[in-house]
Amino acid sequence: MASAGLEAFPGMSGSPRVTVLTPVYNGERYLEEAIQGILRQTWRDFEFLLIDDASTDATPELLAAWAARDARIRVVRNPVNLGLTCSLNRGIALARGEWIARQDGDDCSFPERLARQLGFLEAHPGVELLGSGAWWMNARGERETRPRSQPTGHVEIAWTLLTGNPFFHTSVIFSRRLALACPYDEGLRFGQDFELWGRMLAVTRGANLAEPLVCSRRHEERVSALHGDAQREIALVIARRRCQGLVPERSWSRAELLAAREWMSSLWPTPGETRETLETGLELFGAFKNQGGRDGLELEALERRVLQRVWRGVFALPPGDRWPVMRRMWRLAGWQAPRSLGALLGSVARSR
Repeated sequence: MASAGLEAFPGMSGSPRVTVLTPVYNGERYLEEAIQGILRQTWRDFEFLLIDDASTDATPELLAAWAARDARIRVVRNPVNLGLTCSLNRGIALARGEWIARQDGDDCSFPERLARQLGFLEAHPGVELLGSGAWWMNARGERETRPRSQPTGHVEIAWTLLTGNPFFHTSVIFSRRLALACPYDEGLRFGQDFELWGRMLAVTRGANLAEPLVCSRRHEERVSALHGDAQREIALVIARRRCQGLVPERSWSRAELLAAREWMSSLWPTPGETRETLETGLELFGAFKNQGGRDGLELEALERRVLQRVWRGVFALPPGDRWPVMRRMWRLAGWQAPRSLGALLGSVARSR
């Protein structure tokens, strides 16, 4: 790659439109592939800010070599290992771009990523947090047969966020203004993104592009592999806080939270699904629906999907448990419930 000075990238004479932020610690194995994916972006007006978190392998030398070859690369080295959360906040404070795009040091972005995301953000000025679909790949760079997706609309994202993470962290782009007002919680070693989205979405709208614009690498040294149990426990603490904020009458035990998360993330009944699971889900959605301030059309579409999901679950229940759940469905939807199961089935038959 030929050397490129500041004159080759006019945006570097002032503030770039985007800062790509990548903290890295001992990332020599995958780092060059991650850097190359960013430098191949079709959107050229960016800076690439890499925070070296006191690496002890060849990462500092690799970063220095790449910074000498491309003026858009800025390397900042932490004097001691601060961890991912503090490194992210340091990067946000140092970023010069109007927008901050995240990418992990072992992942890759497709060339059109920044152009696609900035095009969407320009067309939707109310959105300040945007992600995308993703391919998962293994340590050798081999992709799964199908990309992974996330909900695309703000209302469904907010619903998913109660118990699960609706963004691939390595795919997100958010405004620097928003990140300065809502930094990562430095008290969290793991799950910092899951917690952050809740505070960001309280003050702005979020969205995901359905198109997979990144590759997320799954390997044995990834944080989720090394500290998966701790990540899951922190996520449950955050989910309990959110669910109790909507339905404070419930204790939201570990079992209730796990059942609710599985129910919300599956299209079809799961083996352990019970009447209590469906009733809890309906109660949670009812409280979510009544919060107000949500787009009517998006909320109506989400309500249809939730009720369809409950309907599928109803017929996997023992016959004696079905009618109480259906009555609760009718109340949630504001419909007048039939007085008997026979009347209900008759109305369904007549509608076909």
